Amino acid sequence: MEPIATTFAVALAVIVGSVLIWLFPLKLVYRLKRKFGEPGVCPFRFGWVLNLRLRRWQYRYVLDRLGLRSGMVVLEIGPGVGTFTIPAARRVGPTGKIIAVDIQSEMIAILERNVRRANLTNVDTKVAGAYELPLEDSCVDCVFFITVIGEIAEPLRALREAYRVLKPDGMLSITEDFIDPDYNWPGETTRLIEGAGFEITDRFGSFWLYTLNSRKAQRD
Repeated sequence: MEPIATTFAVALAVIVGSVLIWLFPLKLVYRLKRKFGEPGVCPFRFGWVLNLRLRRWQYRYVLDRLGLRSGMVVLEIGPGVGTFTIPAARRVGPTGKIIAVDIQSEMIAILERNVRRANLTNVDTKVAGAYELPLEDSCVDCVFFITVIGEIAEPLRALREAYRVLKPDGMLSITEDFIDPDYNWPGETTRLIEGAGFEITDRFGSFWLYTLNSRKAQRD
């Protein structure tokens, strides 16, 4: 049995090493693109990738970190096809609401179809950018970005807009995954959060998959 275990361990190390070697050049390309051009969103034609079972399994604990409760009004920026929208809507229940905002009308159309299939009536979809949200000031309990912040050309501007629509005691939550080409390092995300006027209250996960929760900083 020992040779088999050794062979398996070596094969696993080769696979993981190959993935990491491939990821680092890819991330460098995306970094240069973000620095000298516009970061790209996931095309709607590849939206199915966002809802793969493996991805849902990998992120199974992420929504737990948000502390969603019945009756909450929650804003999701960049929902894609609804991988997190649908389970989040179930958590806030019929007395709560999920507002899903995506810049791609085609992605929203897919999301709306998935919401109907799930028999949910508490999801409000909007086609809009993260810089000018079609919402009133101080109207939501929570805003969350899951592997999205790196796709936004001006993330600080987007976070300041999130600040505007959050209630005084509302929570901002950002989740990043190293596998994602647009991954933001924890230090980068921390600086963005603090630059937008928030203070971090909770840190979950590790370098590979982390969530930072924050609230509006107390001002003198």
